[in-house]
Amino acid sequence: MNIKFIKPAAILAAAVLAVQYLPGFAQKVFVDAETTDTEIVDAIITGYEEDADDPGKFRVITNSDVMSQAVPDASGLTHNSRFDNCIRLNGIDVSKYQESIDWNAVAADGIDFAILRTGYRGYDGGKIVKDYMFDSHIKGALNAGLDVGVYFFTQAITEKEAIEEAQYVINMIKDYDITLPVYFDVEPTEGQGVNGRLNTAKLSISQRTAIAEAFCRTVQDAGYEAGVYSSKNYLLNYLDPDYLSTKYKIWLANYVSQTSYKGDYQMWQYTASGTVKGIPGAVDMNVLYSEKVNFTKDSLRLENPEETIQPELTGDGIVTFESSNPSVATVDAVGNISGISNGTAVITVFSSNGSRDTINVTVDFPPAAVLNYTGMLFSEIGATEIISRSGVQLTSSNSNVVTVSEDGTASAVGRGTAEIIANDGQGNTAVCNVLVTDSEPIKGDCNLDGNVNAIDAVFILNLAANLAVGNAQDINFSDAYLALYDFNNDGVINSFDASDLLVYSAYNGIGYKN
Repeated sequence: MNIKFIKPAAILAAAVLAVQYLPGFAQKVFVDAETTDTEIVDAIITGYEEDADDPGKFRVITNSDVMSQAVPDASGLTHNSRFDNCIRLNGIDVSKYQESIDWNAVAADGIDFAILRTGYRGYDGGKIVKDYMFDSHIKGALNAGLDVGVYFFTQAITEKEAIEEAQYVINMIKDYDITLPVYFDVEPTEGQGVNGRLNTAKLSISQRTAIAEAFCRTVQDAGYEAGVYSSKNYLLNYLDPDYLSTKYKIWLANYVSQTSYKGDYQMWQYTASGTVKGIPGAVDMNVLYSEKVNFTKDSLRLENPEETIQPELTGDGIVTFESSNPSVATVDAVGNISGISNGTAVITVFSSNGSRDTINVTVDFPPAAVLNYTGMLFSEIGATEIISRSGVQLTSSNSNVVTVSEDGTASAVGRGTAEIIANDGQGNTAVCNVLVTDSEPIKGDCNLDGNVNAIDAVFILNLAANLAVGNAQDINFSDAYLALYDFNNDGVINSFDASDLLVYSAYNGIGYKN
């Protein structure tokens, strides 16, 4: 890569930044230049501490006398309009170079999240090394109530090495509550005195992209969200960010007050010289664009007691749900809504990013007191039939003829007539007329007295009057019960059946027995 010369004032400013960032250590600044005097240059500040193979954390300085434009906090940023519907969360990222952190003070200073370095692969030897402050940092951040994500500084030059790095990170975080992505931190390290193995490998854009994807794919297969961290320059010239952003989160490093990066990204590291209470010296500052939670529909209707609906939901963050009226509708931990009784309720979703949304739920169940039959005939003692679903109170008007169990099973126990009555406890009732014989009934013998006569015609007329329209398809009689009353076999029960029965019985004599 070509190295662009920068003005002495800018070098001095970078040196000051380096000293502020890593007091007590010898530092070097390596410049990866971009194209104009007004843009920002990528740089590496390498801290030589216990392990000279640690490339440290990627830093950025200006390439001209514009250090006064550095943005120390999010108040001076201009955000892309694409994030107008997002919650902006303030965060930091730290590594072993921030040893002493008062995490409660950090949280109290308006920091919402922290991205923590798990480790790195040495830029020379290629050895994977744990960041020795990781366990302390993650426990402190979580105990202070911050959302936490992690990153790994890579020097992987093959997909196999990237997978190894991902598995290393997964093993480190498996016992912690990681709510933000696991990032693949890929940066340049070439410069004065440093030329890392990733640079000397002379990989193509497609190879570097495949390596990043191997890491992210392994992370996502383990159940975590994955992302790629890099500078604007590196994303545009050494990776395929358009492809990566279709599958993974992008964490952009660009130290300006308004980035000109046109690609997709969800988090922006805008300075390395931020100040936060609880952290001595400078710290990286980030803004995370978190989409507000939103139900895609404003309302839903539940009409089936067995139905559960999970409304479509968009947005970011860890979500919880709440029902305004659990006696009408309940909602479980993953957003499944179930109706309990008729009425209305409001379901609210809350995101950990501070946003919320509601959906109006109407429960409109048909009366629970619904029986499978309005008329039923048993032709033998001991026969059974499912008369209703469980959960409805069922009673028999004559338990010497028919009994009914709690699970909705009707049983014929004696010859005669009875009614099964269903009550849903809300004032709704339903009735099934039951006839029980100990042999096949005589067609038209509606009162089961062994005769077909005018008395049976009265039974038919009463039933037809109760049915109003008399359409057998609307009354749900059992076949045997319908055949008993539908004397002329036309599929309906009405006065024609009574008339035909009277003619039949008169022709055959009063009290004719079939």
